[in-house]
Amino acid sequence: MKFEILIEETISDTFYVDAETREEALSMARQKYQHGDFILEPGHLLDVKFIPLATDEE
Repeated sequence: MKFEILIEETISDTFYVDAETREEALSMARQKYQHGDFILEPGHLLDVKFIPLATDEE
């Protein structure tokens, strides 16, 4: 039998931005993340979950 298992990882890292306000810093961080300037490395693993997905046989 084959089973489908979802593996979900939560990773984190700290980055620094120069900004005038916290809101500006968050906006800049989001933009840098979306453009690939901030990249999370797999070495900072916080959590991992193994989730069995429903199959037609269940």
